[in-house]
Amino acid sequence: MIIDANITEKSFGAKNLLNLVRLTVETGEKIGLIGRNGIGKSTLFKIIIGNDKDYGGEVNIKRGAIIVSSDQEYGYTGTQTVLEHILAGLPEYMALSQTMADFTTKINPKTHELTKYSEALDRFNQKGYHYVEDQVTEELKKFQLDGYGTRQFTSLSGGEKRLVEVVKIMHSQADLALVDEPTNYMDYVAKEQFIKWLKAAPEAVLIITHDRDVLQQVDRIVEIRDGETFNFKGNYDHYLKQNAVDTSAQVNEYEVIQRRIDNLKVKVIDYKRLKEKARNPATI
Repeated sequence: MIIDANITEKSFGAKNLLNLVRLTVETGEKIGLIGRNGIGKSTLFKIIIGNDKDYGGEVNIKRGAIIVSSDQEYGYTGTQTVLEHILAGLPEYMALSQTMADFTTKINPKTHELTKYSEALDRFNQKGYHYVEDQVTEELKKFQLDGYGTRQFTSLSGGEKRLVEVVKIMHSQADLALVDEPTNYMDYVAKEQFIKWLKAAPEAVLIITHDRDVLQQVDRIVEIRDGETFNFKGNYDHYLKQNAVDTSAQVNEYEVIQRRIDNLKVKVIDYKRLKEKARNPATI
């Protein structure tokens, strides 16, 4: 298990947004997170990655697990290029690169520093990070962003930034990726590329989306409704079938309750009539 979240209270002023949210994510699991706009999906993402700590409950994360998230708000990134922005969002790549860069500044490195450098270099090779810049550049082409690697990230439109965030997620090699509405600005070519990655990705993915094509590829759907989470095994087709069954059961239950109410009303009328006919009403 990568995360086990139990949110008992999350409010904004007088509005109670989340109160019975239970979410677990297993290794490699693909989960679609759905619900009405403003119901708390993005807020749950912020809680999971630690950007929002003002809530009741707890979020337990597997020791050493790497979690990445697509950004929705962008601070000033100066002259940072698109390629630099993506690489900066790859946690292990940056950590290993920093370790190796630090070693080059050592004049007389100690044994433990040499060991640390060797381990970082081995890991860097194992992950194939020597080729990551070429891979990212090629991926940008597939998302109709050919030549964007050298452009300043701040010069991009909102939609282009969202696509860049998706490319970043796809190359993060994290244990869990949190992706918010990834296909909103994609054409069919880019969406096909994203879905292809989603189906083959070894990491767990939690996706906020209303795109049925994407929801067809998940293992489970989690719906947030009235501050609670409801789990549905399977993809979007299974979700619709289970909802139909639940709705039918609710209708049947409603009809049974209505019949009970009608029967009670009849009994009340009968008792009133008996009371009126009785010589001693107090005995009825």
